[in-house]
This record gives sequence, structure tokens and C-alpha cells, in this order.
Amino acid sequence: MTEIVVVGCGLTGLMASILAADRGAKVTLVARGRGGLTLSHGCIDVWGRATPSRALSRLRMSHPYRLAGKESVQAGIEILRDLCHQADLPYLGNISHNLRLPTAVGTVHPTALAPKSLSLGDLRSNTPITIAGIDGFRDFYPELAAANLQKTGVTVVDALHLPLPLSAARRDRYAMDLAHSFDDPHFRDEVVRIWKPRLSGVKRLGLPAILGLKNPQLTHEELQERLGLTLFEIPTLPPSLPGFRLEKLLRRKAMEMGVFLIEGPKVLGRVEGSAKSARVSGVVLQTTGGARTLPTDIVILATGGVMHGGLVFQQNGQVRESVLDLPVIYDESRQHWTASSPLESQPYANYGLLVNEQMQPLGADGQPIYTNLFCAGGLLANADRSNEGSRQGIGIATAYRAVEVALG
Repeated sequence: MTEIVVVGCGLTGLMASILAADRGAKVTLVARGRGGLTLSHGCIDVWGRATPSRALSRLRMSHPYRLAGKESVQAGIEILRDLCHQADLPYLGNISHNLRLPTAVGTVHPTALAPKSLSLGDLRSNTPITIAGIDGFRDFYPELAAANLQKTGVTVVDALHLPLPLSAARRDRYAMDLAHSFDDPHFRDEVVRIWKPRLSGVKRLGLPAILGLKNPQLTHEELQERLGLTLFEIPTLPPSLPGFRLEKLLRRKAMEMGVFLIEGPKVLGRVEGSAKSARVSGVVLQTTGGARTLPTDIVILATGGVMHGGLVFQQNGQVRESVLDLPVIYDESRQHWTASSPLESQPYANYGLLVNEQMQPLGADGQPIYTNLFCAGGLLANADRSNEGSRQGIGIATAYRAVEVALG
């Protein structure tokens, strides 16, 4: 049985672990932190500025999508969609046409796939919208969202606040607290009793994403039916409930498939062999009890970019890769790392590792540095994932390609 160590526990690392385990590998997933899913909207962005399926074929050859191949994008997303469907957290959409979803501040978020409870807010529908906040919940302001959506031409009928069947709170209410409350069927009974008279005539209601953790699909469908309207959620400030739900689903699936998870230690690569035939023999975990070596046949790095610690920007003007000190493509002049406006595409977003079509990092000679090392996700160069709206799509496609090559 092939042993694989996946480094990184975000969407890319979790998908790589599940895909590798499904192919019969013995997988260990190691990570210093949680990854970025709980900070995300829980949707799968493939390409935000045009029809995703058309845009992918027009990208430069060094872009991660072109290296991984369109087939990897499609196959990886279909696998994720199936996983979510099996776990009763259905995702709707495709890479042919983006959904257009409202955000908490009233902007429009184009995305390829979204949880059903979010996708029902698709602004391509002509059904009028009412936006509602929750009394005592400070992370969502319906008047702000409604006003900004109206500026984009969206018909918003009203912005209102809905009470909850809770005693006077001694502190602010947060999404996670409210989600646990919505898991309780008796609480939902009271919500319907209080809300229904206030929602007379409402056709489509947008709420902050608070509708449960244990079985959000059941909660969503029940409330829709009992309130007699179309109900959709809007992601709020982190921790994002839709992102948390997806992380929980993927972690559970990975554990069910036998993936062994190690969280917390700093991870360093271990290399053996001569310069010409060097291989990654494993990783070294820097734990409080001392260094622990974890031997393996294959390593997949899914440590993310600068936001998640895969790339380290140093005060001396250097950019380093954090596990094996792999060569990073970046501008050595620090004044060129950022654009003059925060609204512009940032040059540093394109920094990262050069890889080939097999997702192997390349040296200065254009050859793979280690034959049994593969990289995926935000660690890769030549893609501004935030500006492109490609963050989750690149993570899924390159994870799929890396596992396909490593175990092919």
C-alpha cells in the first residue's frame, strides 16, 4: 500500500486526502492549523469574470488551470458535488454559468457552485427579495445589503429585523450560537410561530447564514415549507457557517475513509539521496515533545499561499516556501510586491512555485526537483485567485491532478 503524507488541511488538502484514500493509499494529513474553509463563503469559485468553462481554455499555459487541465476541474468538482450530495448538503450550479449571489454588504458574488440554501438567492431570478436581519446579531445589516443591491438593479422589496425566541442575551449573538439553536426542533417551532405573521406576502427571504450545523438541509427545507416562502442564506463575517459546514463534511469523510489527521505541529520536509536522485523521504513534525519523523512514499503540499503559511514573506525581501524551502517565483524588489490601490490586482498574489503538468515543483533547470513531491492549491504561481475568482476551483483541480499523477 502506497503511503502518502498530505500537508495542509484546507479545501485542497482535504480533497487530496479523500481522493488518495479513495484510490487505496494510506494517507496521513498533517497541518499546523485549520486551513481557510471556516473563513470562506462555502461556495466553489471557478472563474468570476466570465463563463468559467470558456475562460479556462483561454488562459496562459503557465496558469494552474491549464497545467492541471480542464478535465481535472470538471472531475474534481463532480466528486465534491457527489460527496456533498451523499452527506445531505447538496451543492447546485455548474461551470457553464455562474450563479450570482448576494453578499452581506450587498455586492454580487459570482460562483460556480453553492450550497442549496445559498443558491436559492441567485439574483438571475426575477422573484423579488426581502432581506432580514436578526435582532441582537451584529454581523449582518439588512438595510446596508438592501441599499447596495438596489444600486445594482436588484429588486429588494424590504429590509427588516426578525426577533428570536430567546431570553435577553448578555452578550452579542454570533452565527455559531444561533446555528446550534436552529438545530433544536422546539426552537424552530417557536421561530415559525413568531416569524410567520411578520412575513405575510414575502416571496423570497434572505437571512444571514445561521440555519443549523447538524443537518442544515433539513432545517432549511422545514423552515421554507412552514413559512411558505423561498428562503436563502447569505454568508456573514468569519467564522462562516457555510464554510464551516463544508469543512466539517470533508473532515468527517476523510476520517471515515481512514485518513489519519495530525494537527498542530510545524512541518518540515526530509530529503535523502544525492542531488540528482534526491527524494522526499518524509516529513519531520516539530512537536512540543520533540521532533518526530514521519516516513512516506509520496508528499503532497497543500499549504496555501501567504495567507495560510505556505509562503513566508520575510523582512529581508525574500519569499520562502515553508516546508522544503523550494524555489519561489517572486520579484526581489519589495516595492513591486503590491499595487498602489488595494482594489487593484496585487502582484504578490501571483508569487509561488512553478510546477509542471504533473504538479511537480520545478528547479531553475525546468526539471522536477523531487520526483515524489507534488504541490497543489494556493502554493502555485501565476494565478491571482482572489482577483480571478478562482480560489476553490484551482484548489480542487490541482489536488485532483496531483493525486491522479502520484497514484497513476
